[in-house]
Formats: sequence, structure tokens, C-alpha cells
Amino acid sequence: MPVPACTTGHYLALVAEGRDAASFLQGQLTQDVLQPSAPLPAALLTPQGRVVATPWVIATGSDRRLLLPAALAPAVHEHLRRYLLRAKLTLALEPASDADLGLLATFVEERLQGASAASWPLALIRAGLAEVDAATSGEWIPQMLNLDLIGAISFRKGCYTGQEIVARTQHLGRIKRRMQRYTGSGEPPSASSALRSGDAKVGEVVLAAGDGTVTELLAVVNLDARSRTLTLDDGRQIASAPLPYAVD
Repeated sequence: MPVPACTTGHYLALVAEGRDAASFLQGQLTQDVLQPSAPLPAALLTPQGRVVATPWVIATGSDRRLLLPAALAPAVHEHLRRYLLRAKLTLALEPASDADLGLLATFVEERLQGASAASWPLALIRAGLAEVDAATSGEWIPQMLNLDLIGAISFRKGCYTGQEIVARTQHLGRIKRRMQRYTGSGEPPSASSALRSGDAKVGEVVLAAGDGTVTELLAVVNLDARSRTLTLDDGRQIASAPLPYAVD
């Protein structure tokens, strides 16, 4: 199977249950969560349009399940609780189910376009799917993570937190940094590590993983530097690699 199973405990499910579950999240996430499709990539933003988390949204009737990295899930839970006000729903964390992970694996496999991967992080990297963690929460706007290119942003839905920044960036064409894929040798760098061209910092690592032979990573990089051979902080060179979708 091209997509290996997630490591046990990698994701938690933040479950929104109740009459207002879908409508509440509709006002918080970039995705149109009123759709019955599952799973859907999405982003939770600050009022300044910075990505707090990149949850996967799964609809189960009127309820919604957000799959989140386990280390980040409690912070997202508390973040959303602050916006509940009088909405009729409950928010609770629980382990991601086998059904949740099966749906997610199918989604990622379809985007690998026949490629395979030795681990779940490598599958995400080769599919060009960003995953924000506790170290990178709040660092980037959605377009920098290519969320507009994978269908994680609805430009037709109503208002949500951070929408003004997302819409302005999209319509004015001021996207000067995009997520790119790179390969190199050695141990994977940590998330938020710098990428450099000469002495200049031109990007930061979003997600990195290795298969014992090579290291692969996704990084948000200045567009004018994306095709160069870049270096990590320890001096290792990394080379540009293709994504399964076009980045203009």
C-alpha cells in the first residue's frame, strides 16, 4: 500500500457535537465544513490570518471531527473554546479512530499519484500536504502552505476568523512565499529550521522526514529562491524536488 498507517497516537480527534457544531466551525475554519464530504483539509487561523493548525475535517451527521497532531490538539481545543459564546455544542478530545485514519490515508494516497512512502510523514511530504505542529503554529498564512492549491480554502463561503487577510492576499496576488519540496542527506531537520541561500535566510522547514537513505522536507521559501540549491543551518545542501501539483 502506498500510504503506511499513522503512528499510534499521532492524531487526536477534536469532536464537535451538537446542533451548532457545523455552523460554529464554519465561522472558524477556511474550509466549507457544511459539506458532507470526508475528510477535508482545512486551516484554523488567528485574526491576523496566521495558521494555528491544519486539521482534517470529517463529517459524521451533524457532528464534525477535526484530526490534529496530538501535541497541538489541546492548544487548539482551548483556542476554539474561547469562541464558543452561546453556540450549542460541546468540544472534546478523544483518540482518532481507525475509521478516521482510514479515510485520511485514502485521501493522501489519491494525491500521491501512484508514488509510495516508507512513513506517514514522508507520505504527507510527497503529497505536498502541510502539517503545522506546536513549533510552527502561527508562523504562516494559508497560501504560503499551498492550502489554496489543495482545496483547503473556500473562497465562496461566509466569514471566518482571518478571512480578510486570506482574501486580500489571494485577490491582490501578493504571494511571495510558497511551500516547496526538497531532498537531501543526513538526519531530518526540525520544523521551523532555517533554509539559506548564501548568508541570507530564504525559508523555514514545515515538515521533514527520512527513509534511512535520503531526507525529504517541505519548506516555505521565497519564490525567487525556490529553484536554487539551498543549505540548512548545519551547512548541508538540499535540492528542489517536484510536488504533485503546480506552484505558480
